[in-house]
Amino acid sequence: MNKFLMLAPAQMRHFRSLFTLKITLSFLLAFTLSASALAQNLEPTTFQTMGGEKIGYKNAAGQVVIKPRFDGGNKFVNGYATVCIGGKCGKIDSTGKEIVPLKYRDLGDFYDGLAGASLDGRKYGYINQAGTVVIPFTFGEVGNFSEGRAVAILNGKCALINKKGTLLTPYKYELIEPMQGGIARVRLKNDSRDGAEHSNFWGFINAQGIEITKLDKHGYKSPNLGNGFAIACTAIPEGPSTIKSQHYTYKIGQGYRYTSALIDKTGKAIIPASAGYEFGNWGNDYVIVKRGQAYGVMNLAGQQLLPVNFREITTFEFGPDKKSLAKAFLNETQFFYVDEHFKCVQFDGVKCPEY
Repeated sequence: MNKFLMLAPAQMRHFRSLFTLKITLSFLLAFTLSASALAQNLEPTTFQTMGGEKIGYKNAAGQVVIKPRFDGGNKFVNGYATVCIGGKCGKIDSTGKEIVPLKYRDLGDFYDGLAGASLDGRKYGYINQAGTVVIPFTFGEVGNFSEGRAVAILNGKCALINKKGTLLTPYKYELIEPMQGGIARVRLKNDSRDGAEHSNFWGFINAQGIEITKLDKHGYKSPNLGNGFAIACTAIPEGPSTIKSQHYTYKIGQGYRYTSALIDKTGKAIIPASAGYEFGNWGNDYVIVKRGQAYGVMNLAGQQLLPVNFREITTFEFGPDKKSLAKAFLNETQFFYVDEHFKCVQFDGVKCPEY
């Protein structure tokens, strides 16, 4: 079964990706439009031909740019598309030129210049954009590279590797998420019937594969912020939760108390758990904190930007552009606007208070 490729019509296998990556790439392009950008506007399209259903590519104007000759093909990613004929897959560029020979059983997209590949669907490695094998086919499954790191799986266990294929961790994890901001979330095992996100065996590793926290974190409340920081939340058992009525006492399961800290990619606590905060939404340089029923804002150095005495702090969905200002509510009805630095801004007739 193809672990990478999205194949269209009847004769094609279905896509099963090892991981769904949320990766945001930002390019500043001046005066020219890259071939990679042009390729992103090409869509795989099914055509009826004398030889049956075939895949070709159309541009945004509906013009056929790459003639239909493939049994299967996916969208262009980073300038290349995976195409298949007779169960063998390779890569083409936006002109339809074959860049990687059609000889692979499974073939992923290029990230960090490398794509996961397999000749037989059993052993996986990586090729570069020239089609050269740079990491041998020795793994059971592989994931996409992110920040020079990827996950390799052998006998159902995950390890972190670099672009040379060197193991940076042992095969011990049930899951390793993509590296973001020099940090990756890992899960040792799942102990929750409510889903793996509610397991208490999550933790974080750095780009060297070193565990920067204990593997005792609560998954749902321990996100990787993607900017070199993470929230590390520990669930502390407090005995069974109960509901009392006039005649009966019902036990409804184990109760927990949660303590959370903001950590950097070394594992250092920037905002320690002893501060007693819960953490909410975040941006590139701030995080919303809550204590009791009051909200505030801290920067990622642990400094206060707004005191923790607000009823609510909204997302940035206001202002002339509907995205540059947020509302800070003092109570249910009174609020003022703040900019991205959480400084008060007079807008729409709302004045800044003294606080």
